[in-house]
Amino acid sequence: MRAVHRFEVRPAKGHPDTRGDSARRAAEAIGINPTAVHTAAVYLIEADLTAADSDHIASGLLANPVTESITLGATTVPGVQTIEVLPQPGVMDPAAQTVRAAIEDLTNATDTHAVTGRRYDFTGITAEQADTIARRLLANPVVHDIHTQPFCPESFPHAHPREQRAETIPILGKSNEELLAISKQGAFALNTEEMRTIQAHYQTQGREPTLIELESLAQTWS
Repeated sequence: MRAVHRFEVRPAKGHPDTRGDSARRAAEAIGINPTAVHTAAVYLIEADLTAADSDHIASGLLANPVTESITLGATTVPGVQTIEVLPQPGVMDPAAQTVRAAIEDLTNATDTHAVTGRRYDFTGITAEQADTIARRLLANPVVHDIHTQPFCPESFPHAHPREQRAETIPILGKSNEELLAISKQGAFALNTEEMRTIQAHYQTQGREPTLIELESLAQTWS
């Protein structure tokens, strides 16, 4: 069944949480003193996956079985302030691209979508302090979404294709004066002779040039 599958990968018991330690020190530097910070890498994968596929992905792709533990779904940690940071839709996510390709190699899934993020669980701070830490230290609100609980969407947003039309510049049949005016208006810096040459070429093509074509010619001849 096509759904969004959530995986959380965190340091195994007895192994250091270096990201958590770094986040705690950064918070202390701005005057907020959490008693502990634990982190997990978050992988959201939208695909048709069987239970066997999920186990295969968990054990063979997303986590190192020696140093990490992995959980399918969102874990509940009482008494913490959770901050989860994920890229906004449309923002480049290279790690997710790698995961998506690997999953399609490991399983029969096709048309897979993935998002990666980071979960932080802070102990000993308030919700207001958590918001300050998130916006000042952990995320850029321009490109990141900030969640105060595990993000478990039913599906990912998908962009709808829209028709793309190239802008054309009418030059066929234009006089020398009109061609020069078009060049000046478009900042092409082409003289009358150059515009005439372009006009003659597109006359043989039986069409008007596009804006990008004229700009390319102008740059080439500059």
